[in-house]
Amino acid sequence: MRSKPFLSRRAGVVAFALLTLIAAGALRWYWHSPRPNIILVTFDTTRADHLGAYGYEQGLTTAFDDFASRGVLFERAYAPTPITLPSHTTMLTGLYPPEHDLRVNGSGRLAPDIPFLPEILKEHGYQTAAFIAAAPVLGSQFGLDRGFDSYNDDPARLSARTRPYGGSRRDGEEVVDLALAWLKQQTSRPFFCWIHLYDAHGPYDSFADVYQQRFEENPYDAGVAWEVRQFDRVNAFLKDRQLDSSTVVVVAGDHGEGLDGHGEHEHGMLVYNTTLHVPFIFAGPQYCQPGTRVTSAVSLVDLMPTLLDMLNIPAPKHVSGRSLLPALKGQAIEPQDCYAETEMPYFLNHWCPLRTVISDRWKYIQTTRPELYNLEQDPGELTNLVDSAADETRRLQTLLAAMEESFKRTKAEDVELSERDVANLKSLGYVAGGTSTRDDGVSNTADGLIDVKDMVPLVAKFEETKQVASEGKLEEAIAMLQEVAEATDDFPMSDLRLGDLLAAAGRNEEAVAVYRSVLERRPDYVKAYFSLGRLLAGQGKFEQVEMLFREFIKANPHDAAGHLELAKVLAQQQRFDEAVSEYRETLRLAPDMVAANVSFGRLLAMLRRPGEAVAYLEKALKDDPDNVAARENLMMVLAQTGQLDKAIQVGKQAVALSPNSFETRFNLGLMLIQNQRYDDGLHQLREAQRLRPNDSRPAQHIQQAEAAMRKGGR
Repeated sequence: MRSKPFLSRRAGVVAFALLTLIAAGALRWYWHSPRPNIILVTFDTTRADHLGAYGYEQGLTTAFDDFASRGVLFERAYAPTPITLPSHTTMLTGLYPPEHDLRVNGSGRLAPDIPFLPEILKEHGYQTAAFIAAAPVLGSQFGLDRGFDSYNDDPARLSARTRPYGGSRRDGEEVVDLALAWLKQQTSRPFFCWIHLYDAHGPYDSFADVYQQRFEENPYDAGVAWEVRQFDRVNAFLKDRQLDSSTVVVVAGDHGEGLDGHGEHEHGMLVYNTTLHVPFIFAGPQYCQPGTRVTSAVSLVDLMPTLLDMLNIPAPKHVSGRSLLPALKGQAIEPQDCYAETEMPYFLNHWCPLRTVISDRWKYIQTTRPELYNLEQDPGELTNLVDSAADETRRLQTLLAAMEESFKRTKAEDVELSERDVANLKSLGYVAGGTSTRDDGVSNTADGLIDVKDMVPLVAKFEETKQVASEGKLEEAIAMLQEVAEATDDFPMSDLRLGDLLAAAGRNEEAVAVYRSVLERRPDYVKAYFSLGRLLAGQGKFEQVEMLFREFIKANPHDAAGHLELAKVLAQQQRFDEAVSEYRETLRLAPDMVAANVSFGRLLAMLRRPGEAVAYLEKALKDDPDNVAARENLMMVLAQTGQLDKAIQVGKQAVALSPNSFETRFNLGLMLIQNQRYDDGLHQLREAQRLRPNDSRPAQHIQQAEAAMRKGGR
């Protein structure tokens, strides 16, 4: 009588075991199924509160809002810094800026031993590509190209579409065109594609040709709308190619924009939520619960560990971020203590750098005069409670110190910025290589340093001059910066910009006086030496340039750039033996410095030592294959050494890189004719004649070549 129940229980056990095996099999199938594609879209300089999904009603962001409704939106996501390069580096390393050591734009190269998301994905079978809108701040020279099969950051590859902000940045339409062209070629392996959009960054454009007068009064919102419009093209592509079911899309803002909140018009100098609160959304099949909104505080440092956890790839041994995968699945997560900083005040002006910790509803800012805000009651950060909430202040001070103590710091590598790199950074409103950085980021930085809050009105005026100058109103911009200079002696970045504008306006003696004034007050302000040196050299005052850089080298004996400037001015004075010695010292300190190899190669060619020159020019091209100056000079020295065929080959490559170079086309034409390749030679000479119609040399050689052809019966 009891056998039936026994049999039933046994059958139940068998059935349970069978279900367990099926479930286990399904789990194994899930993790061994092809991994999803990943698209990371970063909206540069984009505030969360200027998107409809975050409650903004004045913009045009419907496509983004619809996307956010299909994914997981983090309502309180914070950037680790209001600066582009360090913020993106944090996203791709899972480390805070003090750990990866890229603290400001243009200041270093990511150390090769830091684990990097694209590299990890590539090792796990992913095809990888990046499409960068602003190479001056995110170019491959800063080390972010590691692990990418294609890192498309060449600002020269621009479409016909141009905007008032110039050619050192790409329109978002161009970036997405390039990205979609690459995506169309991906057929088998999973891909990781990073698309960087920069249209919301200043100087702003109202996109009147697209939106008419809608954003005339708020051109920042036009840039955001244009980013969203381009992002929508990516989503449409995924849907059309039926890739939306196998692709995870992540959107993150790298930082926000002041827009005159707290007196800051742009970003980089303050750490209020105007520049730290960013959009952060994940959407994708299986991994993300659609329509989820997460209220807990998170940081962009969480992006890398989240993606790796999603793909079941072990994270590196040390990351400061955490996986947000439970939140993506719709589960509750605890708020996170989020760290952020800006080193820009110190780096540029030796003002107090800012460090902040956001802990649930509280935010503490460490500076000369610390600040504490209750974000629940005071989201605009208007009422400083540092004195009235003393216990909370002490708790967060202790928390911030503990976080800084826990950071595992790595030293970034030195980066060589070409003159074009520096010029491009300046065109975007940044100063490259401003001053010496602090050796100890943990030290008490508040003692005796100016609080940025005291300089905000002057910073606002300085930032306003960028727009004024970009409109060609040099004298108006100069007058504004002179007002800043009269108000304070402690704003060297503004003074340096004043010197640059005076020089651009041809007011050279005034510019010289400004540069010298900066160096008297701040002899460590490296950029002022080079600006002053270039101006004096342009005036032919080579002895003064020599004195300037001997002074610089005395204080900075291991600075290769200083030795290079001294070498160039010694060559200008025809003190060639001394110049050669300085070039050799430059390249001993920095063997891979492209500018030094090109300049030294040019000097050796002039000294009729072409055999030696070839080695230096070829070294430059090995490190920078697109360097036009290196190719032009190598063409000439190869011809001097009798390697005419090779010289012609190099010359053709130089013409392809710089088709409007008169000298290159002229010299290449002569070499081709010397090699009896008359048709090609005449073509180059006629192009040279077109480029410089008042130069009689091309016509003379064209006549001689045509006569030679007739004589030869051709």
